[in-house]
Amino acid sequence: MLKIKRWLSSSYGTHQFWYAISFVFALVLFACQKPSNNKKTTQKTTVHESADGYQKNEAKEKSAKFTPVMLGKLSSNDTLQVDLDKSQISWIGRKVTGEHSGLLHLSNGWVVMDKNGLIGGKFIFDMNSISNTDIESPEWKLKLEDHLKSEDFFNVDSFPMAILEIKEHQRLSDNQSASNNQILADLTIRGIRQELSFPISLQQSDSIFSAVSAEGTVDIDRTLFNIQYKSGKFIENLGDKLIYDDFTVQFMVQTEGNKK
Repeated sequence: MLKIKRWLSSSYGTHQFWYAISFVFALVLFACQKPSNNKKTTQKTTVHESADGYQKNEAKEKSAKFTPVMLGKLSSNDTLQVDLDKSQISWIGRKVTGEHSGLLHLSNGWVVMDKNGLIGGKFIFDMNSISNTDIESPEWKLKLEDHLKSEDFFNVDSFPMAILEIKEHQRLSDNQSASNNQILADLTIRGIRQELSFPISLQQSDSIFSAVSAEGTVDIDRTLFNIQYKSGKFIENLGDKLIYDDFTVQFMVQTEGNKK
């Protein structure tokens, strides 16, 4: 013990003592530090969307490290507004004993074009505008129109709009007299969104600023939007009261041209 005290009292011993303490302290810090595993952090997001008793759960995983996609800004010249007066939407509904037909109006709409053609668009339908064109009796015509607007069908009091939003398109040919584009879109009816694909005939001059016209026909399964009234999928033994699930929509949409 006496020798240790004498060693510490010397300047050399003091220096060596604090060096040893520092070395031990560094070892402790190194041992306590956790190694990094260099793994990306992911976040899981669950989105709930419900309408008329239906609930859709969608899970998306997002990486904490990502490369953002930089989209070119669209100018007003890229967007062509739909000419509501020159556009027409018609429908046909069928049952065992016959069929009915009528019209539906757009309340708003536009398409987005670039030099390669159609790249997007959105169409908003006024569901209160549903009308019948084949029944001559004003009384029975109004009765059918009111029934189509009721909860049995499109429930327009709760869902006054239907929306079609173009997500993708595929050019099939350059022939403007035939169906030259295939459209992939989301259709929302009664608050329920479903994806559908259908061909259209798209016509436009060489300039992206000129008006565009598109026409086509698409069959829509009403039961995908929770319209079950007299459907054979949900009710048995309907006989001649059965109403077919598919209804047909025919459209001719005309846009207004843009000026440079």
